[in-house]
Amino acid sequence: MSGWRSLPRRAVEQGRSDLRDDPYLRYILLLSTVLVGFWFWHRIPNFATRDEYSRLLDAMVVYGSVLEEPTFEGLKAGVEWGRAPFGATLYLYVLAILPVVLVAALTGDLGAFTAIAFPSWEFGHYEAWAATPEWIWTGSLVFIRLTNVVAAICAVYLTYRLGVAIEGRNAGRLSAVVLSLTFGFLTISKEAGEDMPALVFVLLALYLLVRYVQTDDGTLFLAASAAGGVAIAFKLTAAPVILLIGVAFLLRARAADAPLTETLYRPKLLLSGALFGFVMIVLGFPTALVAGPEPFIERVFGGSTSRMSHPTGPDAPMWWWFLRGYFSALGLPLVAAAAASVVATVATLRDRGSAVHGTVLVLTGLVAYVAMFSQWHDFRVHHLLPTFPLLALLVGGRLVDLRERSSSLARPVMAVLLVTTAVYAGIGAAQFASMPRDEATAWLEDNSDEGDVVESYRVHIQDTAIPHSLTARHVAGQDSDAEDAMACPRYIQVGYRDLLYLKEDTYYRNGDAQAVYLRKLLNEEYNYRIVAEFGERPPNFVPQRPTPGSFTDLLRLGVVPHTDQFADEQELAANQYTLILERDGECDTSRHPPF
Repeated sequence: MSGWRSLPRRAVEQGRSDLRDDPYLRYILLLSTVLVGFWFWHRIPNFATRDEYSRLLDAMVVYGSVLEEPTFEGLKAGVEWGRAPFGATLYLYVLAILPVVLVAALTGDLGAFTAIAFPSWEFGHYEAWAATPEWIWTGSLVFIRLTNVVAAICAVYLTYRLGVAIEGRNAGRLSAVVLSLTFGFLTISKEAGEDMPALVFVLLALYLLVRYVQTDDGTLFLAASAAGGVAIAFKLTAAPVILLIGVAFLLRARAADAPLTETLYRPKLLLSGALFGFVMIVLGFPTALVAGPEPFIERVFGGSTSRMSHPTGPDAPMWWWFLRGYFSALGLPLVAAAAASVVATVATLRDRGSAVHGTVLVLTGLVAYVAMFSQWHDFRVHHLLPTFPLLALLVGGRLVDLRERSSSLARPVMAVLLVTTAVYAGIGAAQFASMPRDEATAWLEDNSDEGDVVESYRVHIQDTAIPHSLTARHVAGQDSDAEDAMACPRYIQVGYRDLLYLKEDTYYRNGDAQAVYLRKLLNEEYNYRIVAEFGERPPNFVPQRPTPGSFTDLLRLGVVPHTDQFADEQELAANQYTLILERDGECDTSRHPPF
């Protein structure tokens, strides 16, 4: 037990020691803070992703339900309402938005939370979004995004600590810098969700396992098991941490100065670790505590397997999805460096000396994640996030090796890699300050009057650039009586995903009626004229997506940071192209949007 009590103290002492002994660490963390924190408030009071909206709304509904009915049944109903019984993110965001709830209590606005309980699903809960005061959305989003900023900085430090523990101080520095300059990592740091918190606990578990193998401290093994359980509670795709725990146990047994049959027989340690991990997973799912085992079992064993066959993108070879994700997230120079580092690490694994065990764990994690995602139909950059620090560790380690063998060769290689990667990530991060949807939202706020209406063809408010102060007419689906009365709004907004109807043979949006209508609208045939557009207009308004299965089409994704994304990924500048049309003349009663 004393070992457990000393862990927080040892962690604080290690952090202080690193800052004291390594004069470069504070500058690395400062660089990371600037890059991950830059313009993290983009899209507020709208949302960076639908997942961000749903996770925040889950926490707000819990507050609203409990305030409306302060009983266990009220808590149970609020927890069960969510889009899916997600895990520990609910705890994190309930705490993160507590300051907003307290301010609402002081200002007499708690009714906004009770009114939001169990909102309608229409147009991405638009009624709840529009009815809730803008300051509540702004404050809540700022706080939950700041949790991601802090988590990202923690991930950079843990990557540094892993590099130091495995291969030394120089490797730790380079690994942390490489991760800080990874554009996909920076992108995910600017949205709220479970990906970044889960990554922190995966890296924490990995670090504790490396130290366990090096020291044979059973407390570290148990702490790693608990951290792995928390990671899985945040995101089920953190499951490879289970394999890491098993491999670390085998490595420690093999390294011990005793017969393998004896060192492997540690049932108390193994069972305790498994129990710690399982308890953390169960406790990490609020639904398991308030609604019993059924939702928990369905989420863990049903939801996790359904993603393997659920298509959220076009049919394409698995290598295409991997290259698409890594080209976009890392940029071509860092992709090349990562591939070369993996090959070099495997080729020299037997010669790694004291670093071999930590290196094996890093490679095991990387292979496990790649193997898991290779079973899916498709995936996104945010799914690949746990592999970014693992690749950064391999790149940092091999750069140090190269410098030790040939400093004259290492200097230009490191300079080219770090400069090109910094340019790619820097341009991508800087572009968040001038995103098309933010600019379109600001334009509508400046050019609309009270009572104006903007028409949208999207199915979710997150896909739009509609100001909180402006009334939206949501055309997709069956019109309500109120929407019928807004048949000729002042503004119509057309977005990038609407334009996909103009592209033949897309995997999702096909329809002759929609294509004909949009082409007439863009030709200004319905007494609406184009008054503003934001972002780069696709040629003839037709989006040019990489052809599924084409390698050459993917190369641009590794050169231009803000490129086309699919499905639930954060939409970058290319996807945010927005066109605004204003009514110019009498209402054309022949206009019937076919959505």
